[in-house]
Amino acid sequence: MKPHTILRKSYSMSGFTLVELLVSVSIIGIITSVVVFNQQDFTDQVSLTNTTSEISLQVREAQTYGVSVREFNTGTAEFNLGYGVSFNLNNSPGSSNSSYIYFADRPGTDNNGIFDTPGFCFPGSGSECLNRLFLSRGNTITALCAYLSDNTCRTVARMDITFFRPYPNARVIFFNNGGFIVPFPTAKGGKIEVTTPTGKVQNVVVYTTGQIAIE
Repeated sequence: MKPHTILRKSYSMSGFTLVELLVSVSIIGIITSVVVFNQQDFTDQVSLTNTTSEISLQVREAQTYGVSVREFNTGTAEFNLGYGVSFNLNNSPGSSNSSYIYFADRPGTDNNGIFDTPGFCFPGSGSECLNRLFLSRGNTITALCAYLSDNTCRTVARMDITFFRPYPNARVIFFNNGGFIVPFPTAKGGKIEVTTPTGKVQNVVVYTTGQIAIE
């Protein structure tokens, strides 16, 4: 009888070398950085789109109220008035690059298409100001301009957009940094430039025809 043969398994113990570990960590770091960057980029784009959409919707609301019959405040019996939005970057009291004013163009001011109290906004106090709306997530209004018929844009410091029934057309009035009206006879609308903290830009364009676009 042959003696039993005992088979022994040999196990090889191996692991990462220091170089392999460093390479693996570097790859993971690169992938993580790309993911974080893309996520931030996506978040900024969504935030910018939401902000410009909110501005567009507020202008649209002013247009809807301006061409319909809406009382200024309950019990005032003021129905014959326009509604509008005022953007102000001229560094005067009430100006802001992170907010804008929704206002009623009251008959007492002859429906002049202007927010008459730019440094005074206390909704419900009887002023033309109905609300001050703030941009979200650090987005700012970085430029206002008169959009001319030759597709050029002339920078202005302030822009008031109003609607007055029965016409859906927008009345766009431009101001210089001193607060004086600047006429642009060939203007086909006004443009509001919005920028994120990382530099992404989107524009809201309000045409005198009443069309509102995001570009």
